[in-house]
Amino acid sequence: MEEKAKINSFINFLKEKGFIYSGSEIYGGLSNTWDYGPLGSLLKKNLKDLWINSFIFQQKNNFLLDSSIMLNNKVWEASGHVEKFNDPLIDCKKCKSRFRADHLVEENTQIKTGNLSIKEMETIIKDKISCPKCQSNNWTDVREFKLMFETSNSKTKSDLIYLRPETAQGVFINFNNYKNGKFGKLPFGIGQIGKAFRNEITPGNFIFRTKEFEQMELEYYFHDLGNGNDYFEEYVSVVEKFLKKVGIADKNFRLFEVPKDELAHYSKRTIDFEYNFPFGWGELLGIANRGNFDLTNHSQHSQEKLNYRLEDGEVIIPSVIETSIGVERLLFSILWEAWTNKTENYFPIPQEIVPYKMVFLPLTKNEIELTNKIIEEIITPSKVFSNILVFEKGNIGKRYKHADEFGIPFSITIDQETKSLDGEVTIRFAKTKEQIKIKIKELEDFFFKN
Repeated sequence: MEEKAKINSFINFLKEKGFIYSGSEIYGGLSNTWDYGPLGSLLKKNLKDLWINSFIFQQKNNFLLDSSIMLNNKVWEASGHVEKFNDPLIDCKKCKSRFRADHLVEENTQIKTGNLSIKEMETIIKDKISCPKCQSNNWTDVREFKLMFETSNSKTKSDLIYLRPETAQGVFINFNNYKNGKFGKLPFGIGQIGKAFRNEITPGNFIFRTKEFEQMELEYYFHDLGNGNDYFEEYVSVVEKFLKKVGIADKNFRLFEVPKDELAHYSKRTIDFEYNFPFGWGELLGIANRGNFDLTNHSQHSQEKLNYRLEDGEVIIPSVIETSIGVERLLFSILWEAWTNKTENYFPIPQEIVPYKMVFLPLTKNEIELTNKIIEEIITPSKVFSNILVFEKGNIGKRYKHADEFGIPFSITIDQETKSLDGEVTIRFAKTKEQIKIKIKELEDFFFKN
């Protein structure tokens, strides 16, 4: 109960400060939907920009893609989603609660469900497990539940379209476009950020599991000469550095090597990065060696050759190392880290992704005019600055408090002594509460170094 109260306090704080709101709130809400406010939307944008910088710009021969959310249905047949992308569902007949059968088994027994059939899971539940909600043992049979959302532009089944459950397949089917467009010389990567949709049976735990979410995925193609693990470990290192940049402490994440008998049908090797969420350890992101499963299957189903001619003339189907990060889960972990490390009023979001890096605090009406002049003539022309706020009202102590709670690392006070662009301003450091005076014309250099 104490932990639940802490989580609720965390969620209320995020709403009050403008990070995350409940979806459709004025109409009573819609379960497991969330809107991102003035701070949350900027934080999300900055996080995605940092991913692009870390996984595309700072890596050799990696490029971006923005593929369609709706793809030809044959894509999902080739990928195995139509046949295999289902969850085992079971209901309690007494209280009508719904559960994933595999979760029930693993949470209540020592049995791993990776290789169990639906019938085997059903037998275990009916023999050994009571309903977590009402404690009865009156279960329905286990049945498969489709995770892909369906839509169509007509009433005929032939026009059925799925909303994509992942962004990766849009990357695979564009392989030839990159190769033929001179962007794809092995090894090379194609990454994209985009929305995905899954009809989850048990969404919840705040933004940890939602039906609508964003993914940041990179598919790194290479010629497999037994060097797959080298590229795999290289991207493990890239991920670890990225997590440090966004403020995730080493003690709060761990690597889980998925056992061979529990690997997905497409995977040769998978490592899950798990985070110590307030509800316990949960999957944060994953890295997988998918081999050449995807390009091979799409070649067979589309009758198009998705291959690569090496310099010696040999034709191969490249293998792929995939890095898949859920934006919302990572955002959850970043905000939780900041919340648990909050000192006084300061909400310590890492500076590389903080929504606003600075706030101006003019003390009187005259200083407001000078502030606008500083922004127009010093701040705006500079490429160093972005995302600034101006707090005009309230006493200086309250304005400092609001800036700290927004995670803004620097507050700039404009007072009567400032007078002109040749004057000085006072910079306050949110983390230490230290204050220093610098000349206005030195602001660009100061923020470049900080």
